[in-house]
Formats: sequence, structure tokens, C-alpha cells
Amino acid sequence: MTTQEQTYADIRHEKNKTIDRHLHSTQQLNAFHDGIMKQVFTISLQVHVNQYGSPPCPYSLFLLGSAGRFEQGTISDQDHGIVFEQDTDEAASYFLGLGKTFSDGLHEAGYPYCEGKVMSSNPVWCRSAKSWAEQIALWIETDTLDTIRSLHMICDARVLCGEKDSVPAFKKQITSAFKQDPHKLKRFFENIQFMKKSVGLFGQIFTEQNGPHAGSLNLKQSAFLPYVNAIRVLAMKEGIEPSSTLTRMKALKRLPIYRSRMEEYEEAFRTLLDFRLRALKNAPDYDSSHYVNIDSLGPVRKRELRHILKMAESLHHYVQRFIVKG
Repeated sequence: MTTQEQTYADIRHEKNKTIDRHLHSTQQLNAFHDGIMKQVFTISLQVHVNQYGSPPCPYSLFLLGSAGRFEQGTISDQDHGIVFEQDTDEAASYFLGLGKTFSDGLHEAGYPYCEGKVMSSNPVWCRSAKSWAEQIALWIETDTLDTIRSLHMICDARVLCGEKDSVPAFKKQITSAFKQDPHKLKRFFENIQFMKKSVGLFGQIFTEQNGPHAGSLNLKQSAFLPYVNAIRVLAMKEGIEPSSTLTRMKALKRLPIYRSRMEEYEEAFRTLLDFRLRALKNAPDYDSSHYVNIDSLGPVRKRELRHILKMAESLHHYVQRFIVKG
């Protein structure tokens, strides 16, 4: 084992040994994840500098997905990108190599590779500021399922290391396009419009019927993403920059049009964050970390889950009314 691998392995060992101390809240857990990822990046950057020299220009390493929203669970995969100042082949080669070193380091430290390759080791997610502006404009114009999904990802971006200005500029570019053409905002909502029914008329919770998670509910798909996606759409409609769902909710509550309902949705989402920490903290792997076995829950926890699911459905329809009427 090389010195580099040993260092990442040490980080992973320390992470696994100490993570239980940070499970009192989602905020505390995500501060812990941030610290681990910064350690990995510091080592990755040094390894890359030793081999290829110092970065040729200012840059930002940013997080996406649940990491970008400061909403990771105990086990999280990778979602990250890089933006750099110089629009040259040399800079692109340098930062793509740095992105691969960082991504491999995260993998060694216990963060699985993103199956969709949303990582700074992928040239799609590692670009100059000029190229990013062009790419985002193309995603907005192309208006397909995949390109709108990429825009959703960008809206959750948060800088972990480096310059702070580029990522807010991405979000302003998207919100500006929505204001100029409200139809694009409707398409942005349509991308997340399908919502799998998770609770029945009489309160029955619909679980997986087959496969390794039969009898379990996919908490990510049935509860977490409906809140996250709906609030993201409202945030982008109103030009709210922060990535965190709770921060977005607080900002929306300051607007009179949303104030009356947002309080109860925020309370339900906080309940969901706490529920996930309690129910899934001992998940053995990343895939299992999304599923909660219904039979393992007592009556009180089941009632809590039903309320979370019903409020998610209510929020989805609430946001739909705002987007449809424009």
C-alpha cells in the first residue's frame, strides 16, 4: 500500500470510528462529512501539486446532490464538480486530473463513486467558467429530461473549497432564464412531477413488493426527494440562492404568499431528517441506507412516517398550483 492510499485509509478508519459521535443532528453529521471531504481534498491537491505543479488559475470545488444541500445521511456517495478560471486546454487537463485524484481519494475514504458519474473526474462536471456558462445555456435551451435534471443538480451546488463567486453565477443564470420564459420553470417542475404513491387512503404504507428490500419503503424516493424537489422549484422561482432545503424554506417563509403553509412543511421536513437519522443510522451499505423496514417500526414511528408522507404529497400539490398558474 502506498503512502497516499494509507492516508486515505486512515481517514476512512477515523471516519468509521467517530461518525457515531455526530449523529445528534443532520447539521452536525454534515459538518462532519464536510470535514472529511476537506481532508481528502487537501491530500489530493498535494499529491497532484507534487506531480503536476501548482494550480494554473483560481478554481472552485463544489458539492452537488445531498452534499450540496448539506443533507447527507450516514452513508453518502459522491456528487461534485470543479469550475476554473482559465479557458485553456492546459487548465482543463490539470483540473480534470485533480478531479480524478480527489474522486479516487473519496472512494478510498469510504464515499462510493457516483453511478451517474456526477464527479469532477468527468469532463462534463469539470469546466472553465466560460464553458460552464455555455453548458448551462445549452441545458436550458435543449430542455430535455436529462438536461433539466442537470439543471436541478446545479441548483443544489455549494462550494467546498476555493473561490466562492462562480457557483452563485450559475444559479443566477438559471433563475434569469426562468423569469424570461415561465414555460421553462414549468418544464423544471415537470421533470420532478411524477411522485410514486406511498400512503393509501386509509393510511396503509406502500412498500417494495419484490427484491432484497421487499417490505421496506424507499425513504429517499417516497419522502425525501418530494420535499427537496418541490422546495427547489419554489426557491428557483423566487431567486433564492442557498442550497439547503431548510434554508430555502426559511427564505420562502419571509415571503407573504408562502408564509401560511411553509411553517408546517418545514416542521414535517425537520421530522423527516430526524426520522432518517434514527431509522437508518445502522445501514450496512449505501443502497440499504435509503430503505426503512416498516415492520421494524412501532406504532408511534409509523404514525410519524405516515404524517411525513402525507405532507410530502400535500407539498407537491401546493407547489404545482403555484407553477401552473405562473
